Amino acid sequence: MKRSVLTLAAIILLATPLVARSASAQTRHPVRATHPAAETGVKNIFWQPNDLKQGSPTLITVEFDRAPTHVSATWIGKTLSFFKTDNPKVWYALAGDDLETQPGSYDLAITATLTGGHIARSTKKIDIAAANFLTGSVDVPENFVEPDAAGLKQIASDNIAKAHAYAHVSLTPQWSGNFKQPVIGKSTPSFGESRILNEEKESLHRGTDYPVNEGSLVEASNSGTVVLAKDLFYEGGCVIIDHGQKLFTIYMHLSKIEVAVGDKVQKGSHLGLSGKTGRVTGPHMHFGVRWNGAYLDSVQLLALTLPPIPANEREAKLPLHTTPTARRR
Repeated sequence: MKRSVLTLAAIILLATPLVARSASAQTRHPVRATHPAAETGVKNIFWQPNDLKQGSPTLITVEFDRAPTHVSATWIGKTLSFFKTDNPKVWYALAGDDLETQPGSYDLAITATLTGGHIARSTKKIDIAAANFLTGSVDVPENFVEPDAAGLKQIASDNIAKAHAYAHVSLTPQWSGNFKQPVIGKSTPSFGESRILNEEKESLHRGTDYPVNEGSLVEASNSGTVVLAKDLFYEGGCVIIDHGQKLFTIYMHLSKIEVAVGDKVQKGSHLGLSGKTGRVTGPHMHFGVRWNGAYLDSVQLLALTLPPIPANEREAKLPLHTTPTARRR
């Protein structure tokens, strides 16, 4: 949507390496046995950013005394899948809390299977603060507020297509390293904004808008598999990428789509061109992030310092995407 562009001043600067961060970026939470003879197997739990709020993505890191064979966790009613890179004693999970999560303290309950079959468990509380979401009003064509019969039919079909896309399963991370901004330009502080459409209907904005000119190049924020690439009623030209372990990025309002479902894309792959399709007031690109059904702040995702995943780094040396020719949608 067209709106004034404000500078986002809360970008978190994080130092590497991941396991040895400064206290300002990521604080370790040592795990202590509740009984002198007990051994949890978990040495440290830490996450970035330190301070989470509604809609925050987070990288959770767990250090173990000895290498586990499998690690999982539950948090805010969702299951987290962990992965390791070069150090078998350090495991990661990229997760987040939905923008509509109630502020409060939530238990992160970790379960790990260690070598020899020992089960290690540990629980840490993670606080989620209230976010300062904006409110606003926009005017759009009336059919996007009260769709006619044809519009309702397309919306129903779109919902099926999106549900199918989000049901795609990739058990391991497909991404590697930091996520990148998909277009060149400044974002607006639009994530989580409550909008009144045509002074009659409220809508919650679950992504971030980039007010770029029509025809601007849109690139994949990280590597993954295209699970949706088509025109939708509200989203216009839309591409959804599965990055593995229930993490998806969403690119909306495209004027041209240059990938197809099933394409393997790398960070920086050309997805298409920005436009003003779907429910818009003008040309822009909407960038969204969804993890395990929760909608996360894409600007905060871009601020995270994430580990390179060696197997996916090797894949990144392949062509930017596997489709030989562009497709028009």
